[in-house]
Amino acid sequence: MKIITVLHSMKSGGAERHALQLMRGLRARGHEALYAGPMDGWLGQQLSADGFGGIDLPLVGLYDLPSITRLALYARRVGADLIHGHLTRGAWYAGLAAKLAGLPSVATAHSDNAGKHFGRARRIIAVSQAVADFLQRRGYDAARIRMVHHGIADIATHLPAHIRDTTRHELGLPPDEACLLMAARIVPAKGHDTALKALALLKDTRWTLLLAGDHEGDLGPQMQALAQTLGIAGRVRFLGLREDVPALLKASDVLLAPSRREALSLTLLEASACSLPIVATRVGGIGEVVEDGASGFLVPPDDPAALAAALAPLLSDPALRARCGARARQRFEAGFTENAMFDKTIAVYREACGE
Repeated sequence: MKIITVLHSMKSGGAERHALQLMRGLRARGHEALYAGPMDGWLGQQLSADGFGGIDLPLVGLYDLPSITRLALYARRVGADLIHGHLTRGAWYAGLAAKLAGLPSVATAHSDNAGKHFGRARRIIAVSQAVADFLQRRGYDAARIRMVHHGIADIATHLPAHIRDTTRHELGLPPDEACLLMAARIVPAKGHDTALKALALLKDTRWTLLLAGDHEGDLGPQMQALAQTLGIAGRVRFLGLREDVPALLKASDVLLAPSRREALSLTLLEASACSLPIVATRVGGIGEVVEDGASGFLVPPDDPAALAAALAPLLSDPALRARCGARARQRFEAGFTENAMFDKTIAVYREACGE
């Protein structure tokens, strides 16, 4: 099959990483994967470096008629079988262009709070059951929705055995101090403020927090100021955008994910693959990855006291961390591998094309 992926984004995020992974997987399985979107964004640059073909489209707002027309003509010219749009804007443009080109379209919903513009897709992929349930509540026919969990490569098997010691040494982390990691863009939905307030309640425990992720606007400086106000600035490292998240996971002891909303985070899967216990909020699809009390702990959002209470035993008990990490690894192997995701996604493509 020849599939055009449509995604408008300039920065690196979960949807972009997922689209890149999916396109690489399609190519490895003998399909032709093409891209339509801003070539000067993170995803466009990654795909160009990997040798993927495509068309540079600005996709300005939702009514960029030249982009719609060019995408439809491009799809006809290259003989595409299907157009796959990601997020609401990608789904909108994929649906309109596919109709003009006389092709089927598929849309992936990555969020459980954005349900517009998926109506033209023959099939809608929901990245978690929480997203599938949300789409049905928004009126989409359940018969058109297919739940396909994100899946990732087994990153733990590709990392050198010494990566933990090497990375901790580079970061200046003591070998016997518990290290927490948040690998997420610093945006309100990710709950960095909740994490800092929770850890301020655990000042008597030894820990270091790594924050890996770019920030929007002045939120990063705001979080730095909050850490200073809470008296924990010396124990929080703002690392910025990092491309070595697997190494950071292996160097860490607990993954922290206090999100206010989350469909299904790739970082949760990466942490599970690396046998890392997870403390997260009970929102969206997080509970489909984290088994409360077994592979980690789930708490309500915006509750620093509950978050601190869940973190305390993990920070003080290496044996508990090891047991939770082993269970997290089991859950990854059972349901979140990239091969399973590729198989299910291609099955959705064939279903849409067959109809």
